[in-house]
Amino acid sequence: MQSSSVTDRTRPTTPEFGRLYRVWLLVLTVAVGAFGFIDRVLISTLGQAIKEDLGLTDFQLGILGGLSFAILYSTLGLPIARLAERKSRVNIISVSIALFSAATALCGIAAGFWHLFLLRVGVGIGEAGVQSPTVSLLADHFPPSRRGSVITVMKLGSPVGSVVGALLAGWIGAKYGWRAAIISIAGPGLIVAILFKTTLREPPRGLSDSQSEVSAGDPPPLKSVLQMMSAVPEFRQMLLGLALVTMELFGSGAFYSPFFMRAYGLNLSQVGVYYAIQSGVAATAGFVIAGVGVDLISKRGAKWYALVPAIGVALSIPFNLIGYSATNPTTAAAFLICGAILIFFHNVPTLVAFQNMVTSRMRATAAFVFFFVTTLVGVGLGPALLGYVSDMYAHAVFGQGSFARVCSPEAIKLAAPGIQRACADASTTGIRLALLTSTVLAAWSAVHYFLAARAIQRGNS
Repeated sequence: MQSSSVTDRTRPTTPEFGRLYRVWLLVLTVAVGAFGFIDRVLISTLGQAIKEDLGLTDFQLGILGGLSFAILYSTLGLPIARLAERKSRVNIISVSIALFSAATALCGIAAGFWHLFLLRVGVGIGEAGVQSPTVSLLADHFPPSRRGSVITVMKLGSPVGSVVGALLAGWIGAKYGWRAAIISIAGPGLIVAILFKTTLREPPRGLSDSQSEVSAGDPPPLKSVLQMMSAVPEFRQMLLGLALVTMELFGSGAFYSPFFMRAYGLNLSQVGVYYAIQSGVAATAGFVIAGVGVDLISKRGAKWYALVPAIGVALSIPFNLIGYSATNPTTAAAFLICGAILIFFHNVPTLVAFQNMVTSRMRATAAFVFFFVTTLVGVGLGPALLGYVSDMYAHAVFGQGSFARVCSPEAIKLAAPGIQRACADASTTGIRLALLTSTVLAAWSAVHYFLAARAIQRGNS
């Protein structure tokens, strides 16, 4: 694997892509990332209100927060990534932003589970055309030695979207309802789509690469790219680590707001503030520390692309265990923020490592592999799995018969106060135990990242 310390002479850049242009490119990619993440935050922040209004189970809520979005995101991500190796990435990204923004806004008129499910599938279709082409576009504007920092800036769109989305969703949702919150927050993404299309231009392929890294002619076949990457032991280990840590990260994230509302009695506006602080501080700090840090520390060896995630993910476990067990929301939030900062250490180093494994005509495909795993396995399976485990724990601790039947939204309205309290207690215990159990995935992930570091070390020795 190529280290970020490569110092090969790069080709001169063309005058049309000057410093201010590249800064504007980064600003727009942050905005794209922000609106792309807002749609996920809306479902997470408003989850309890959506559940109560539409009469959903935790399992259904988990599907809406993950699997519905991930199905076509993952399926279409590959052909779009391959298209981005040949066609204008600026055009692909612009159309995709407009599509996912419109689909997210339409979620505000959903009449039931299946209606909302199909609209979330539409959101996934739109977002499928954003991440991989954007990473490829940035890699052509910046040399390998700066890609960790540049991708870190791109990734800052996630915490920006989390903070803005959670705060606005909590405030608007509490005042005007969850439907109004979704429609009013998602709509402005269409403006970003217009700016991306009208102010950016497609760069030459391999603009910032050394001559040896530039691929001439057509992109290699998909099979060749995947075979080349899968033949590298560290790639296989990092891919497994990535799959496991994102299941834990997105699974727990989807139920952060419901957990705080059930365990500590917070209202929708309060939990929006907690979610905004959690996601904003944790993601920003995690991305910046690991992204900028890996550019510096990888000069001591490429193994740090795997060691940084391994150390961060492993250290996150005790913080999360204490956070989910805390008896008050302030203590819980403090420990969970620390745990989340550390767990985000996996993201940028893994993505940069995948980019450095390939040449210029393979980068969108390599980025697709990263986003395919994080989305299908992490976003798709993580929330659904955690929701299912939560329902199972709630059923196990409920002592008044069938939890699903007695505590259904229809039955609970007519139940006696004692039954209502028993349902609430079982629901709270279920989600707390499910979140505690999810830390097993982080431990398993850290093992694979450590194995990847060993493989890199052996390969370079």
